Amino acid sequence: MYLADLRSLSIENLPFLTPKQKKALKKIGLETVYDILTYFPFRYEDRKEISSIETSLLTKKPVTTIVRVIDHESIFFQNKKHPKIIVQDNKMRAALVGFHRPYLFKNLRIGNTYWLYAQFFMKYNEIQATSFEFEPYEEKAIPKHFGKILPVYRLPSELYPKEFQGIMQKLLDTYLSRIEDEIPVYAVTGHKLLSKTEAYQEIHFPTDFSRLRKARIRIAYEEVFGIQIAVQLRRKALSSFAKDGRYLSASRAWKMLSTLPFPLTTDQQKTMKEIEEDLFSSQPMHRLLQGDVGAGKTLVAFFAMLVAAENNHQTALLVPTESLAFQHYHSLKNLVKEAFFVALLTSSTPPKDRKDILEKLQTKEPCLVVGTHALLQPDVVFSDLALVVFDEQHKFGVEQRLALSKKGNHPDLLVMTATPIPRTISLTLYGDLDISIIREKPQNRLPIKTHWITTSEYSKMLAFIKKELENGRQAFFVYPVIEASEKLELKSLEHYHRQIQEKLSPFEVVWLHGRMSSEEKTEALDRFRSQKAHVLVSTLVIEVGIDVPNATVMVIEAADRFGLSQLHQLRGRVGRGSHQSYCFLVTEEEISEEAKERMKILCETDDGFAIAEADFKQRGPGEILGVRQSGLPELKVADLCDHRFVAMCMEDTRRIIAYDPELSLPKHRCIVEGILKFLPLDYLRSG
Repeated sequence: MYLADLRSLSIENLPFLTPKQKKALKKIGLETVYDILTYFPFRYEDRKEISSIETSLLTKKPVTTIVRVIDHESIFFQNKKHPKIIVQDNKMRAALVGFHRPYLFKNLRIGNTYWLYAQFFMKYNEIQATSFEFEPYEEKAIPKHFGKILPVYRLPSELYPKEFQGIMQKLLDTYLSRIEDEIPVYAVTGHKLLSKTEAYQEIHFPTDFSRLRKARIRIAYEEVFGIQIAVQLRRKALSSFAKDGRYLSASRAWKMLSTLPFPLTTDQQKTMKEIEEDLFSSQPMHRLLQGDVGAGKTLVAFFAMLVAAENNHQTALLVPTESLAFQHYHSLKNLVKEAFFVALLTSSTPPKDRKDILEKLQTKEPCLVVGTHALLQPDVVFSDLALVVFDEQHKFGVEQRLALSKKGNHPDLLVMTATPIPRTISLTLYGDLDISIIREKPQNRLPIKTHWITTSEYSKMLAFIKKELENGRQAFFVYPVIEASEKLELKSLEHYHRQIQEKLSPFEVVWLHGRMSSEEKTEALDRFRSQKAHVLVSTLVIEVGIDVPNATVMVIEAADRFGLSQLHQLRGRVGRGSHQSYCFLVTEEEISEEAKERMKILCETDDGFAIAEADFKQRGPGEILGVRQSGLPELKVADLCDHRFVAMCMEDTRRIIAYDPELSLPKHRCIVEGILKFLPLDYLRSG
């Protein structure tokens, strides 16, 4: 049995769990034994090293110490009496204040000695601790929760830490010895890795911090190893299909681009040539196009679509939002004029238009179709789909990518992202794709001036924005709706919209949010694009795809609620014309240190790649890239910014596939049964 086999064992089948425990576990997404065993601690408490009250005061950290109870006192708070236990270690005396814990008088008896884990501080001229754990101390007895390193998990309030630790240990005792290793023996011994059993025992209940570090290395290795094996096999599968003769010419596509009123950047030209080589090669293109915000990725994608159309093939461009689909459709139509048939397919396409488009797709004529998830519907049938383009690819799951690709015969694939991805991470998660990077921005673009302001400076900012509007420019205001109820969200945004309208009167302010109908969204955007409206108040609907060169101001409210890459994306909605643009990051006076760091980074640089590196360090690649959506194993421990470690794992998998391409040797049975068995089959078979 392999660890992933435990995905099929529901916690409902565990007799030792109570209904309350099962409900609490499901609340945090732990529905199988596999989920629990791979739910790793987010930190550890060192209760092994005995310290002192004095050390806790000096370091401002919790410590483990041994204390004797000296006296019982009480304090009064909110008209209630609460215990105050006076304790002393071998140097100092302190008070344990137990709010709402009347049982402490009984459990901490005067004259007795106890293990204690607490953080101490000075208050009311005495040393105190209000959060603490204890256990009776006996000189020769082994303590239950002291003298060791204890794991700390993120848990719902309904589940006590000791309770979850007990559940975890029971599952480890029950299943760990039966789990086989999916990593070949020679790789484990060659790198001096812990065994699977040792690693999982140590990451949950470490013997010491040295063993914990080794456990994390071992689990990180298997995470990256699993992804790389899948990626290498997929690349091998993709290269086995030949598409000779699909493309014969690209001259017409280049000619269309030459009519543009602006020159292509060097990076755009280089990337277009890479795509042209891919299209004319004997194997299907599988390319990831990374480009910073405003670097002109869409035009590169249009070039690929034009080449396909020139060679009498059909193409599909899938985008995550309707507003982005409308924008790409109009831009593509303006570029091709009447040369090719361009269609827009979304959930709001009128039935008659939809019927006409579907009929057109079943002819052999070249068609360039831009659409949202509506393109994935079963009745959307292409007669000759040769190229598939995904914009903002991380917003689509592997099943959606496969569903569209299957509508053609091994079509060429171009996936685009405006979230720059550090090279090591790109190679790990997208190793089956060739990578093109566009860094250079059009020559007439000025760097966006970014300012971090607090709410106390708001009126000053509004005065500045009013001057920009008077000069004929436009502004975005992005508002994060955070309430749980949709009605409250809408009410909250409506109130904000009204406020901005009053403060920037007489300028017209329109608003945009996810619950508007397609017609309402189109009308609001059209008014803003045509400069009839001067300000657009919006939710995150505008994160991608709104291109208004005349807009020079972006205001991001509660900016501390967003990640770095998201802030950079929002900022990229301005700075698209020849005028100087500005971004204001608005926060309260008091925000976390991590949020302050994000604001400083945004103000110091507009380099999307530098920002992405910082974002990966703060939040980790799993959260940002949505590894779960890719169909690949999830990353919980691996740090993909550790270049040397990732390179080692990649080299191992390359050697294995080169030596045993079909993984048919007995020593590689563990890879087939422990890793590949649990990947979506289509992931390895199809582009």
